[in-house]
Amino acid sequence: MSGSFKPTTEAIEDLDSIWWFIAQENRDAADRVEAAIIAACHRLAEYPRLGIQRPDITKLPVRFRTIPKFDFGHL
Repeated sequence: MSGSFKPTTEAIEDLDSIWWFIAQENRDAADRVEAAIIAACHRLAEYPRLGIQRPDITKLPVRFRTIPKFDFGHL
């Protein structure tokens, strides 16, 4: 079961910008990236301690998590 999350207005705008940037060349790739980001958000909502702390980047108690690399095919 996926965790629940509520993205901020700014997060939605960022996701839309990412989608449109990729979709200019490949709408399927844009859909895959968007789905991966949303799935990662659900997973982090379910398991909020996933990821690693990066004291070399920030002293704040935040964690970093990457999404998988994508093969965008030909862009």
